[in-house]
Amino acid sequence: MNGTGYGFLTAARPDRDRLAGALARGFGVPGARVDVAPDGVVDGRNWDTALVTCEYEALRAGDLRGMLNVYATPQVTGPPAPEELAAVLAGELGTPVLVEWGTVPWIRKVLLPQGRSTFAAVEDLDIAKDQPWFRVYATQAGLAAFPEAEVEGLPDAVRGLAPPTPLADGLGEHRALLWPWEALVARMAAGWPPARWYGAGMYREDLAGRDRIEEALPGLPEPVRAAVATLDARFRELTVDDSGEELGADPSATAWYRHRRPAVLPWRVLLPVDPDAAHWLWKWVEDGAEGKPGGTDMSHFDLSGADLTGADFSCSLFCGTGLARANLTGTEFYRSHLQGADLTGADATGACFVRAHLDGAVLRGAVLDGADLARADLYGVDARGARLRGARILGATLMKTDLRGADLTGATLRENSFRVTLDDTTTVTGLTGTLFGPATLTTETGTRPLTGPTLESWLRTRGADVRVITPHRQN
Repeated sequence: MNGTGYGFLTAARPDRDRLAGALARGFGVPGARVDVAPDGVVDGRNWDTALVTCEYEALRAGDLRGMLNVYATPQVTGPPAPEELAAVLAGELGTPVLVEWGTVPWIRKVLLPQGRSTFAAVEDLDIAKDQPWFRVYATQAGLAAFPEAEVEGLPDAVRGLAPPTPLADGLGEHRALLWPWEALVARMAAGWPPARWYGAGMYREDLAGRDRIEEALPGLPEPVRAAVATLDARFRELTVDDSGEELGADPSATAWYRHRRPAVLPWRVLLPVDPDAAHWLWKWVEDGAEGKPGGTDMSHFDLSGADLTGADFSCSLFCGTGLARANLTGTEFYRSHLQGADLTGADATGACFVRAHLDGAVLRGAVLDGADLARADLYGVDARGARLRGARILGATLMKTDLRGADLTGATLRENSFRVTLDDTTTVTGLTGTLFGPATLTTETGTRPLTGPTLESWLRTRGADVRVITPHRQN
């Protein structure tokens, strides 16, 4: 009887002692019965009494720094599944652990120390000749461990999980024709596993498969036509007729199924790894994913790494919400409350924050190029290193706002309060408009106020075309 083998990749370099303890807990065996050693080391191994052995390799470069090969002998009863063991290792080692998943070799499931998970696309670049060099080039949710990875839906992760297709499986030579249509219906009925996401482009591909069925339908045998009718009926139950609006289909020139879209649109957002936040965000999608009077309440949820591109959250509550590394491109936050929200590293290019309340928010390293912050409140905001190129900051309240290292190239102001902190790394080239001071300049030797002409001169010498004006008198 053979034992059980496992292979893992880790974001951090392996620590021998912590790894041994984690494996003991993961397999439920005494620590003395676990043998851990660097790959290739033979001397000093506990071959005779070990129930679990692990050879690890510490990688010198790349996004992944550890490779683990684990083996449990036949004497280990009830060995855990790979994902279960990876989750234990992630929690015990405090680092993301990647395990093979699905049918596509470059897709890995990522188990996180917090007990959460997502998916990643990994490639071996074969740069180093003497050891692997891995790059994590995409993830389904933004992860701090892989800041350079693109956040995307990963269609291969979806396609790698084949749904049950009993009707197509029983049709012999016609299976290939019906399988994509049944797979779409099965995925829809199951709530779009594995991550409640399905791309609009993927859905269009499935509709093209239904086109092929339609062309072949007159010549198909009766059992196949009956199966198609069954699937079509189920498809109608799970979709709504929107006259082709969502996918841009012309009802007068296309088949009936192209006028229908899923009742719950799985391409609206990419969910975060936090299960509670994902639950409520998915509920918002189920409710229609549209801005409604009164908006929605996402306060204090961890939406870090979520993709909320183009979503309408007008008049919503995001107080204290974690939005670090989230994709907020074109997202609507009109009159929304984001007090204390964490947008560190978020991409809010072209987002709307008109009359939004951002007091106490963290915008460190966030990208707000072309964003509209007209009449927004930004009291006590940490915007160090933020990028606001071409942003409209008309009439916004900037009080105790930290703009050290921020880039305001081409941004526009209009009668803005500007009690901000600046330094020599603050970029103001092409900044235009009017503002009230005073600002505070931080240098290596300390801080000094910039008021009136002094502030205007400081801005103009750095390429801004800004006029500092006197505050309106109060009646």
